[in-house]
Amino acid sequence: MPQNQTNNASQPLTDQELAFDLLYQEKALMANITSETLEASQPGMRQVMNDCYLQMGQDQLDIFNAMAQQGWYPVKPAAAQDVQTAKDKYQQMRGTL
Repeated sequence: MPQNQTNNASQPLTDQELAFDLLYQEKALMANITSETLEASQPGMRQVMNDCYLQMGQDQLDIFNAMAQQGWYPVKPAAAQDVQTAKDKYQQMRGTL
């Protein structure tokens, strides 16, 4: 290894890096379980998968909130009109199904 390069594998991740990694892992898990839940044909299994999905959503929100409190994931509040527009859009999409 060239002398001007450091070995990143020996350096531990920061709390911020760990939090981002955890957040992205939760997002990936939610995407995967969404598909599995929709394809579950047995009602009991579908309920278990749905419960897992809801818990992952709560876990993801908890991680996000902890990151936001630390200033690691700043977000701009949505304007009330933007929230209403999004709500209207998805209600309209749902109505076309």
